[in-house]
Amino acid sequence: MSPKIEPILKELRAEVPATRKVLERVPGDKLAWKPHTKSRSLGELAAHIAGVVGIAVKIATSDEFSPGGPSPLAAGTIEEIRSRFEEYVRSAEEALSNLSDEKTNGHWRLVFQGKEIFSKPRVEALRTNVLNHLYHHRGQMSVYLRLLDVGVPSVYGPTADENPFV
Repeated sequence: MSPKIEPILKELRAEVPATRKVLERVPGDKLAWKPHTKSRSLGELAAHIAGVVGIAVKIATSDEFSPGGPSPLAAGTIEEIRSRFEEYVRSAEEALSNLSDEKTNGHWRLVFQGKEIFSKPRVEALRTNVLNHLYHHRGQMSVYLRLLDVGVPSVYGPTADENPFV
């Protein structure tokens, strides 16, 4: 494993339990619920959170990604979403563990409809497009849970529903 990847993998491993806790709180009977007409549904957001971890595999194993077509993240049940998250965690750990220095130092591109959206060092892509992306949507999910009156789990400290310090 490239030494530049070690802190990324360590951080991903540290964040998986908190993400798992948030996904465990998602009520399976509310997957179609949306806080606003312009928002993703609860199920879409949960599937996206699971899929963000899978982006690590794309970044580690390819030089570019060009989204399009039907979403590979669609899932019918919260159990499928949680299972997919666990699959992606295992795949991401393996892919990141196998990254060579050469591949790590390379660039990764996001291309949409033939247009380059960005090109950045692979380590930077892992930081922004996986870790930061995961934190952003996990925070959104906390708001969704609150609006649904579902207990918000502790991620880094206490919430109104859970205090790990007492």
